[in-house]
Order: sequence, then structure tokens, then C-alpha cells
Amino acid sequence: MDEQNEMKSVVSLDQFRNRKQEEKKRTTERIFFNQLMGVYSVIQPGKMVPIELIDVSEGGLSVQVPFNQEKVWPTQATDIPIRLYFSSESFMEIKVDVKNSRPTIEGGTRYIRFGCSVQMEQRSYEAWQKFVTFLKIYSEVSERDSGNIGVGSL
Repeated sequence: MDEQNEMKSVVSLDQFRNRKQEEKKRTTERIFFNQLMGVYSVIQPGKMVPIELIDVSEGGLSVQVPFNQEKVWPTQATDIPIRLYFSSESFMEIKVDVKNSRPTIEGGTRYIRFGCSVQMEQRSYEAWQKFVTFLKIYSEVSERDSGNIGVGSL
């Protein structure tokens, strides 16, 4: 094998590994978002609507809401409060600005997906950054529980 073909093999393995890691990260995030957190948008004083968190980064996030012609989530809005509930009694609120939107279908249901930037000047931004960092590191080290080890009493 010549040097050029050898380099292609190394790049291909790195790309494969990176793609697998990205798939694991997305799967881990979706489980975390759907099973351990409640995510809501405050759309008017006193009214919250559930939204589905799809992806996060330090500078932004993507969410999706079911398509509803009568109740349209804002497509070009700023200062939208998003609440991340880690328990029924505590949440972290971030404010986002909608940057783009697009229709999508998932599991036979119509959604609108929104790409948003997180406002960096808010006091919760540092916690947001650390949350995103935690998710990234957690997805790298987490393992799937196969149920092979039984739980016993002391």
C-alpha cells in the first residue's frame, strides 16, 4: 500500500470514529432531554408550552414543536425564555433568539424545528455552558446498562 492510500485509510477510520461518536452524543442527548428534563417555552406571561430540545451547543440550541396552524411558535422572535426543568420545583432559564425554522416530519408527526442562539449576556449563560460541556463529556464516557449486574442489599 502506498503512502497516499495509507493516509486515506487513516482519515476514513477517523471519520468513521467521529461519526459514531456524534451518533452516540445525539442519542445520549435525546435520552437525557426526553427522560430526565422538562423543557418549556414561556410564550406569554403566565403561559408555558412544552417544547422538544433536539440539540445543544454553547452558542445555541435547536428545538421542535408540533405543527399547529392556530398556535404558531414565533419564527423570528428575540428574548424567548426557555426553561429547563431538572426537577418539578427547579429550573434554569435561558433566553434565545430564533435564527431559522423549517418544517420536518418525525414518526409521522409534523413539526417545526427552530434554530436559536443563546443570549450570552444573561446570568445563566455560565451554567448553560457547563451544562453543554457536561453533556458532551457524559456522552463520551457513558455506557449502556445491559442489566448483567444484579442489585442486592448490603
